[in-house]
Amino acid sequence: MSLWRRWLDSRHQPLCVSPGTHEVTVVRDWVETLARVRNLQADAADYLGAAAGLAPGESRSLLEGRTEHERDVLLQELFPSIPGGDVSATCRCLLQPPQVVHKSGILPDVILAACEGDPLRALVALHALIPSGAAPTLMLSGSGAAWLTSAARVAARLCDAVPSLIVALQVDRPTVDAYLHGGESQALALVREGLLELDTPSPEELKRRLETLGVKATETLSGPLARLAADGVTDEVLTRYGEAARELEAASQQPEAADRARSSAERFLLALLDSLPATQGLFENNKRAEFRINNRPVEVDFLCRRLRVAIEVDGYYHFQDPEAYRRDRRKDLGLQRHGYLVLRFLANDVVARLEEIRDTILEVVSLRRDAPGGPPPHREDADGGA
Repeated sequence: MSLWRRWLDSRHQPLCVSPGTHEVTVVRDWVETLARVRNLQADAADYLGAAAGLAPGESRSLLEGRTEHERDVLLQELFPSIPGGDVSATCRCLLQPPQVVHKSGILPDVILAACEGDPLRALVALHALIPSGAAPTLMLSGSGAAWLTSAARVAARLCDAVPSLIVALQVDRPTVDAYLHGGESQALALVREGLLELDTPSPEELKRRLETLGVKATETLSGPLARLAADGVTDEVLTRYGEAARELEAASQQPEAADRARSSAERFLLALLDSLPATQGLFENNKRAEFRINNRPVEVDFLCRRLRVAIEVDGYYHFQDPEAYRRDRRKDLGLQRHGYLVLRFLANDVVARLEEIRDTILEVVSLRRDAPGGPPPHREDADGGA
């Protein structure tokens, strides 16, 4: 997974991971990932404008700020120029009100229904709207011979429907060996052709490496630390993780150690972010924002000015002091008014749920980097300028 992420980072492509072995489930996962990382209405408008011979971005400008009736009239004029019935229908679903939106708030129900009814047609139509190289890649991850047989069959059908879609299967070597000795099929031929073997360290090797860093043997056999080591992160990241884990454990018994635990969690998170290609060098630790609130400086745990992202790591004591809680909310509002997207994580979760936090940060960084027009610009504020 670490290798896969690094390759995708180099291509600036998002990732969808699905455990599904049925076309409906896999396509639904891919479509929901697509809706999170792309502005599908903007993509549909750009596709429509290109088909109508308009200049880039002109169709978006034409549709912005229109009433429902005006938008309907404009779309009726432009729709005949769209080739392909399915793509035309998809554009209508995304651009032509009224829309019934799924509870997630990101997709009209009619599109999700299309994924349920004929997933491959829905995949082809939505993929056609996305600029080349910008669609999410798909990784099917699971275990067992039955899973691989079904997943390989689904992957083959997806590749037939959309040849440019990047699809990977992640599975252990014994399962692959058993599968390759089965009956010949198109899916088996694709697996054999695309096979990439990776040498992963054994549990004993991981144990020796971690023990040299002062990590308890009981922490080496499973859990987030072992997965970090298997991903090939640097010794500094592993050391910082061990320090944070020990400090947080001590803080659970000694409240006076809470500040040290939070600082250790921050040091680990900084080392982790600097080790990831997508976030390397983006965040500064304990930096002041370029504005003030009530004439007071605003210091942020992790600040990325370029993408306007702020990350705060909270200890449990943040929620015990009412005034501290109110102060944090005022800080959040000030950051948001200046175009920052604010993420808050518990210090304990930085250790216990680090993969979830890492993936959240990577997703936000990808969204801000790929947002049309880039992240919101800084603006002066009544609370104080830059």
